[in-house]
Amino acid sequence: MAKKLFSDADFDKSISIGDQLVFDKPDLNTLRLDLTWAGTDLDICAFLLGEDGMIHDRADLVYFNSQLRWKTKKPFDAEDFDPLEGEVSTWAKESANFKNQRKWMEATLPISSDGSVIGSWDDMSDDDECGETMHVLLEEVDTRKYATIVFAAAVAMDRIKAGETFADAHDPVVNIYDAETDELLAEYKLAQQFPGKDVVCFGKVTYDAEKMLWNFEPMADGYQGGMMYLATEVFN
Repeated sequence: MAKKLFSDADFDKSISIGDQLVFDKPDLNTLRLDLTWAGTDLDICAFLLGEDGMIHDRADLVYFNSQLRWKTKKPFDAEDFDPLEGEVSTWAKESANFKNQRKWMEATLPISSDGSVIGSWDDMSDDDECGETMHVLLEEVDTRKYATIVFAAAVAMDRIKAGETFADAHDPVVNIYDAETDELLAEYKLAQQFPGKDVVCFGKVTYDAEKMLWNFEPMADGYQGGMMYLATEVFN
C-alpha cells in the first residue's frame, strides 16, 4: 500500500521563535489567545506598551487584579457563554450588587482602558487540563497610545513562595484563533527550559503604522520575580 504523504498545508499552522504572523485578512477583527498547560497555577496578563516599549498607566497592565472589569452577559459556566458579550464594569457602579469587591472581581474579567484587551478568568487548577484565554479586539486598540501588546504567563504568587517555577508548567502550548470564526491561525509550543524563572513573555502583537497591519511574534523570554518584576523592571 502506498504511503499517504503529508502536504505543506498540514503544517502551516505551526510557528516558532523568529517567525512573524501578519494579520492581513480584512475581516479579522478579534484574536483569541489560548495558553494551555498541565501542572502549576499560572496567571496570564497583557502589557499595553507605548512606542518606547513601556507602560504609562496602571490600566496598561491587564491581569486578574485589574480594577477596570468586563461584566459578561452570561456567567462563565453557561453553555452558551460568550466572553465578547458584555459591558464595562466598575466597582462604583456595581457595589450595590455584590457583597464585597472580591466577589465582583471574581464574577468579571479584566479589561484594558481602551476596551481592546479582555483578560482571562483565573484558572487555579493544577491538573492536566489547565488553561487561560485572552481576547484582543484589534479595531479597538488605541494605536495613538499603544504600539505593542505583550502577553505573559506568571506562576501564581503562592506557588512561587512554595518554590515552584515555570518548569512546573508542563507542555505549555499557545493557540491563536480568529475569535469570531473559531479558525485556528497558529500554534506553538513554549520551550520548558526556564530554570529558576517564574514568569515568561510568550508573545506580542505589534502594529505596523505604515502598512496599517497587526502582526504576532512568538516569544520565550523568562524572568525571575513574577508579574511584579515585568511591571516594575522590564516595562516601566
